[in-house]
Amino acid sequence: MSVIRSARLDLVELTGNLLRLTLERDLDALAGLLGVEVSQEWADLIPARENLKAIHDEPDAQPWLSRGIVLREAGALIGEVGFHNPPDELAVVELGYEVLPAFRRRGVATEAIRALTDWAFATGDASTVYVTIAHDNAASIGLVQSLGFTFQEDYHDPVDGQLVFYERALPLPR
Repeated sequence: MSVIRSARLDLVELTGNLLRLTLERDLDALAGLLGVEVSQEWADLIPARENLKAIHDEPDAQPWLSRGIVLREAGALIGEVGFHNPPDELAVVELGYEVLPAFRRRGVATEAIRALTDWAFATGDASTVYVTIAHDNAASIGLVQSLGFTFQEDYHDPVDGQLVFYERALPLPR
C-alpha cells in the first residue's frame, strides 16, 4: 500500500483487501489495519465495488484509483480522492474527490488534489487532468477554477444529469 503525503494529509492507496473490508463494512478491521478512525459516512463515499472490479480487470490500475484522505491531526479518514482509471493513451486522467461535510472549507480537497496530481505528473504517465462536476455544485466548480482548470463544455449525462467539464494540463500551478 503506497501513501502520498502532503503537509497535513496522507492519501492512502485502497488495496483490494482494504476495498473488500470497506464493501463488507468491516470498519473495525479497516481501522485496525490503517491505524485511523473510519466512519460509516466515509465508507459510503468509496466506490469499492467499482474499484475492485477495475483492479480485477487491470491490477496495475490500483494506484490510480480511490485513495482515502487521512487528516493526520484528526487521525481519521475524512474523504476520498483518485482517478476513475489509469491514464489513457493521450496521458489524460479523470479526477474524482469528496470530503466529508464536517471537514469541508478547510483546504483539504485542494491539498489532496495537488498532492495526487503532483504524484500523477511525476510518474510520467499523466499530462492532463479533467473533472466533471454537477452543474449546480458551485463549491466544486470554484475549487477547480482556483486550481487553474478551464471550462470546456456543459452537457447532460443520462445518469448524472447536467454536468460541466473542466480540464487542466499538469502540473497544477502554485
